Amino acid sequence: MQMENYQPGDNLYMNSEESTLSWIDKPISKHIPKLTIERTLIILIILLAFLSRFYDLGARVMSHDEVNHVVPSWDLASGKGYIQDPITHGPLQFHLIALSYFMFGDSDFTSRIPAALFSVTAIILILLLFKRYLGKYGHIIGGLIFLISPYLLFYGRYTRNEGLIELIAVLMIYATLRYLDKGDKLSLLLLTIAHALNFAAKETAYIYMAILLLFLALQFLSEVIRENWGSQKSRNLFVYMTIITLVLLLSGIILGYVNAKQNPTNETGELLNQSAANIGLFASLTVLLAILAGFVTIFLLVKGIGLGAIRHLRTFDLLILNGTIVLPLLAAFPIIIIGSLFGQDWKPTDYSTLGMIRIGVSLAILGAISILVGFWWNRKVWLKNLAVFWAIFVVFYTTFFTNGRGFFTGIVGSLGYWLEQQAVNRGTQPMYYYALLQMPFYEYLSIIGFLVAIIFALFNLRRIGIPVEVPISPVLSPKESSTESTDQEDASIDIKSSLAEIQTQNENNAQFEDTPLENSDVAETENEAAQEEEFSRDHYRVPVFFLLLFFSLMNLIAYSLAGEKMPWLTVHIAMPFALTAAWGFDKLIEKISWKEFSQNKRWMSLILLPILITSLIGFLGSVLGEIPPFQGNTLEQLQSTSTFIISGVALIFSFYGFIYYLRGYAYGQMLRILFLAFVGLVTILTVRTSFMASFINYDNAKEFLVYAHADRGPKEILEQVEEISERTVGGKNINVAYDNDSLYPYWWYFRDYPNKHWYTDTPTRDLLNSPVILASDQNYSKIDSLVKDNYIKYDYIRLVWPMQDYYYLTWERIKYALTDPSMRSALFQIWLNKDYTKYAEIKGRSDLTVSSWSPSDSIRMYIRKNIIGEIWEYGSIPEVVSEPFVDPYEGKIQSLLPDRVIGFYGKEEGQLDAPRGIAIAEDGSIYVADSRNHRIQHFADDGTLINSWGSFADILSGEAPEGTFNEPWGIAIGPDGSVYVTDTWNHRVQKFTADGEFLTMWGYFGTAENPDGFWGPRGIVVDQDNRVYITDTGNKRIAIFDSDGNFITQFGEAGFDFGQLDEPVGLALGENGEVYVADTWNQRIQVFMPNEDKTVFSAVNSWEIVGWYGQSLDNKPFMTTDNQGNVYTTDPEGFRVLGFEPNGQFLLGWGEYSPSSDGFGLPAALAFDQNNGVWVTDAGNSVILHFTLP
Repeated sequence: MQMENYQPGDNLYMNSEESTLSWIDKPISKHIPKLTIERTLIILIILLAFLSRFYDLGARVMSHDEVNHVVPSWDLASGKGYIQDPITHGPLQFHLIALSYFMFGDSDFTSRIPAALFSVTAIILILLLFKRYLGKYGHIIGGLIFLISPYLLFYGRYTRNEGLIELIAVLMIYATLRYLDKGDKLSLLLLTIAHALNFAAKETAYIYMAILLLFLALQFLSEVIRENWGSQKSRNLFVYMTIITLVLLLSGIILGYVNAKQNPTNETGELLNQSAANIGLFASLTVLLAILAGFVTIFLLVKGIGLGAIRHLRTFDLLILNGTIVLPLLAAFPIIIIGSLFGQDWKPTDYSTLGMIRIGVSLAILGAISILVGFWWNRKVWLKNLAVFWAIFVVFYTTFFTNGRGFFTGIVGSLGYWLEQQAVNRGTQPMYYYALLQMPFYEYLSIIGFLVAIIFALFNLRRIGIPVEVPISPVLSPKESSTESTDQEDASIDIKSSLAEIQTQNENNAQFEDTPLENSDVAETENEAAQEEEFSRDHYRVPVFFLLLFFSLMNLIAYSLAGEKMPWLTVHIAMPFALTAAWGFDKLIEKISWKEFSQNKRWMSLILLPILITSLIGFLGSVLGEIPPFQGNTLEQLQSTSTFIISGVALIFSFYGFIYYLRGYAYGQMLRILFLAFVGLVTILTVRTSFMASFINYDNAKEFLVYAHADRGPKEILEQVEEISERTVGGKNINVAYDNDSLYPYWWYFRDYPNKHWYTDTPTRDLLNSPVILASDQNYSKIDSLVKDNYIKYDYIRLVWPMQDYYYLTWERIKYALTDPSMRSALFQIWLNKDYTKYAEIKGRSDLTVSSWSPSDSIRMYIRKNIIGEIWEYGSIPEVVSEPFVDPYEGKIQSLLPDRVIGFYGKEEGQLDAPRGIAIAEDGSIYVADSRNHRIQHFADDGTLINSWGSFADILSGEAPEGTFNEPWGIAIGPDGSVYVTDTWNHRVQKFTADGEFLTMWGYFGTAENPDGFWGPRGIVVDQDNRVYITDTGNKRIAIFDSDGNFITQFGEAGFDFGQLDEPVGLALGENGEVYVADTWNQRIQVFMPNEDKTVFSAVNSWEIVGWYGQSLDNKPFMTTDNQGNVYTTDPEGFRVLGFEPNGQFLLGWGEYSPSSDGFGLPAALAFDQNNGVWVTDAGNSVILHFTLP
């Protein structure tokens, strides 16, 4: 096929009407002919981008993760230097924030300027450079979606790397498409810069590079298969070897992933569980076999079509350049693989002498391979790009050559740390976290456009790329010198031509003036081997859609499988989805015959569209709503019926009018107009969702696009501290003290307070010198006991997490959510308005309001009373209404020391980490739930270890086989000696023999919709009839089963009335069959008495506990009874044990805070032995203490 009439810029979607200006190319006024509608839209979107990213940028409280970024940046800006740490990702963000501080001063606002600026620039790039690739309308749509995307807006105003990567990823995609389109050097340079910035920003660069290389490899394979092969047999053999290579490589990756999941670590890298199977070794061997198979595949390819046919392909150029750039950065892999082959746990983050030698050898080998391949490919081009990449990389990682160690932490440590973290399931989010929660809740517009793009592509598979003319020879014929002399000129022309794409639609048909990539190093014989035939216009097309689709799907899969699943990572999924959606919506608009639509008053149908769509929504809402129509005569039922009738009538008439005005218009065109109107409605909803997330709910937990998020409280405290300091000592010279948890965000907010005092979690009497003390909830009791009545207390919420009821979805829960009208309506309100009122009513929860949100962490501000008197006007102080506190236990708290101590902190057998539940066997031996070691330990009463069993497994991450635990809290012994354990965060109960042999288990994560649906079960006791009583803490009930796990009955419900429960934990059985329950958050012990057959339990008594104040995850009291029927309970954050008579009369108590055995660090559970001595587990100090009571 001859190509003289073919223009490289030809586009499939241009038609005969384009000889005249389309509406988007028309000027908005005859007086301003150059200001077209397109340009006006671009200017408007850019202005809105600046406004949306920068407006009120400093209002939000600096969140937990932001603090980790701004404090080192402030140190750098203050001249203290910067040392790169893989834990906080790459150095790029720190340098940009430090520059912002240098230019504009340090504040919350200036901390977020780099993210905001990069986010705006990403939108500008799409508007100015993507018209050729997204279509006539696609670049406008893409810019609009990026502008209003809830995730891209929120994290474009957030001090994280994701805001920076918005721009970097867009630049990388553009440079890739541009090179596949034009084959010029500027494209390679832009791509290299994008990679360098990406690797300097965050370890997600490895995912981007892997996806890009995989796409290029698949595209390359599809191209070489279409080349002329010597024989069909050689082509088939190449295909088979390619499949084998890919299968081996994929198998190695899967085995590596399984190995990481079966050998989980904590965030410090400590191994939590060692798998018996050496999967890591098999993974390494499989990868090595894949590499060998890859070499064979390459040999078959070269032999089959020759180097010339390979080297003319632009995908080959990109594979070589990208591959050789990233190769030295993969030095961590040989260390891990070779270590596993030798049975050694070699870590790339090992910076010992031997570790550095391994790093050096790995770097040298991979670097040498990279140099050889690069020189063979195109020496001069490769060296230029290599110099640009490593200049950017080294400058940032070494902080302008002031931190030499940064080079090694960047080149090996970052990937090594990231690989180690894949065994850490941060946030414990489910695998469907992105696909079923984050994307549908926020990026629904992009999802719709993504599906539109797929549908269009399926009907146009052969013609969805941009056809381009690829040079027949693999290299340019001009001499190197002539090309070099015009490099700058070419770059200038490239930029100008790219910007000019927005001027006229006819630019799409312009001839390329870019100089293709030159390679003077190719041997003359290879030139002769190049194919002589010309290529048809269908032979090569820029795969715009396939690139965007591939990035979208692979990012979704990669981040869903990764160990860390956090909200901000949704940004990496949302970006390619948004670009794919823009491409799809462009094709939808192009498919509409606008000229025909403008005839015969068809435009009148647009007036009816809002009525048609809103009436349809109202009609469906009344049918699917909580109260269906025609159900009764109550006000709500009549309102639903009237809504159904009115919306139905409006729907019929508006639909008739719509059809009437579009008569003669093709049905397909009608459907496209209707769907486009629906997209317009969804766009409005997206704007609303985005606005609510970034400007209304930005300081609370109603939104799911944040995780550990600072509440408004810390800034309110800061404002008061600043005022107190100014009015008492002047400036910021006040002595203010804060603990470990308060370090976030006050590490940042107190950065320039010279008299700040960080007391970690070990307060001393020196704190009394501080007029203001800040404490998190776990330290309330310590500070209360220290300051007594000399300070006034004010409580705030410090940190919040989103509601987490989406964990452990089952088909039963999904079916219930979709079929139950009330639940469906409640979930719709959460999706649309972030309104949890109906959901809270259904679930019986009172902790889903902003002021009472759970999960959350609180913070308390203590202000010394004499300071309040000093600062208040006219010497008066704010009225604090409180009755004099009378401690009912005063005079009966004794000073007792333990007579026996078992264990100390550690991971080995016999050592303990946060022991919780405890049970005493008939022989006096002790079973203890060693919670954070995820095991049960069995001791003799003299402390000798008898046995231990259990290992870590998290059912959320997949399998949690029998005998594995995720923080067991409760333990009990049955009459036959069987051991029962509440496997708290696997939400189940397990039963063992006295020797630890597994017998049975029951339970799953649920909200008690079924009897064995548990939510964090803790306390457990067994009566003489082998009935197992379990506190289902999260579901606010007591569940009773037989010894085989068959449900018998339950009692209790959420609430604070007599007989209702709020966070029940401890359980104890009385002598007469009564059940004592630690009703923790109601701060009382309740007594329930069964009927004759023990199927119904009724509350008969209760008494208040002056304690149990905090609502932290550790403040969970257990209970027991002694041999006389008296009831004893722990007050964990009061650091004491309290004893009562069966009727609630206080007997005695003992304990105070101590980091040693002369007090308690966090008393958890207790149990009496046959001599009426009591064993107490101390979760804070990781010991078991025995006391002999007076």
